[in-house]
Amino acid sequence: MAAELFDYVREVNRLCDGLLVTHTALLGQKNIRRKRELIQVIKVDLDKLAHALLEVKENHPQRVLEEFFAATPVNVSAISAMLAEARIYHVGFEVHEPLDLVLYGIDHWIQEARHSLGAEMRVKDFLRFPASPAFQNRVGAHTEIMRIWLEVNDRTLMLELFDIHRPVETELAAGAVPVKHRNFQGLFSDPLPGHADRMARLFGDDEIWHYALHVRCPDEVSELHAELQALAAHDRSYFLPYAAPVHNPHDGSLHTKVVHRAGSRSGARMELEFVTSFDAVAD
Repeated sequence: MAAELFDYVREVNRLCDGLLVTHTALLGQKNIRRKRELIQVIKVDLDKLAHALLEVKENHPQRVLEEFFAATPVNVSAISAMLAEARIYHVGFEVHEPLDLVLYGIDHWIQEARHSLGAEMRVKDFLRFPASPAFQNRVGAHTEIMRIWLEVNDRTLMLELFDIHRPVETELAAGAVPVKHRNFQGLFSDPLPGHADRMARLFGDDEIWHYALHVRCPDEVSELHAELQALAAHDRSYFLPYAAPVHNPHDGSLHTKVVHRAGSRSGARMELEFVTSFDAVAD
C-alpha cells in the first residue's frame, strides 16, 4: 500500500506539472498558478466528493423536503407524490480542479477502497456538457458540468460537478480548509465521524451546491416553479435563481431551482433542484 500511495503522489505531481503548462490560461482564471495550490484544491475536491456521495447514499427526499420547507405552507406530501424516485437524484457542487483530473482522482480512491475495505465500487458512466446559458449568466462565467454515476455495492449514485472558470478563493488554494476525510469509508460502514459539520465546512462557501430531486414530467416542474415563485413572493428567505424553468439541450434536462437563505439545521444556505427529462411523460 505504501508503494502504491507513493506512486500515486508521484503521478499527481507529474500530472500537476503538466496541467500547469497545458492549462495555464484556465488555471490562471482560477488564480491557481503553483503546484502546491493545484494539489490543495484537488484534495478539497475529493473531500467534497466523498461527503456529497454519502449524502446521496444516506439522505432521503422526504427528509430534505421537510427541512427545506419547514414552517411554510408548502405541501411536502404533494411534492413527494410528483417524484419519480424515492431517493436523492444527485448532489451538485463546484469543483476547482480541471475536470480532466477528476476521474483520475476518483479511480485512485476507488482502488484504495477496494484494497482497504474490500468494497465494490466503480465508475459506471460519466457525461460532460456545457452548463445552460441561464446558469452561466447566474455565476458570470463559462461553466462545464460533469455528471458521474458511481456503482457502490450494487447501488448507483450520481454526482454533478461544476467546473466554473472563475477565481478560487485565495484562502482555499492556500490550505485554509484542512483536508480530513479523503476516503470512501463512510459509504461502506458507519458514516464518517463529523459528517454534518464537515459538510457545513466544505460547502459553506459553495453558492451553487444543491440537492436534486427527480420529478416525473415537465408539467410538474412548471407547476412546482409557479408554487415556489408564490412562496418566494411572500417569504423573503426563499428566492428562485431563474425566472422560468431551464431547458439544457446538452443533457436533455428541464429543471427549476429554489434557494433557502437559511435552509439547514445549522442555519446555512440550502438549494433544491427539481429536474426531469425535457421529453418525459407522466405515468
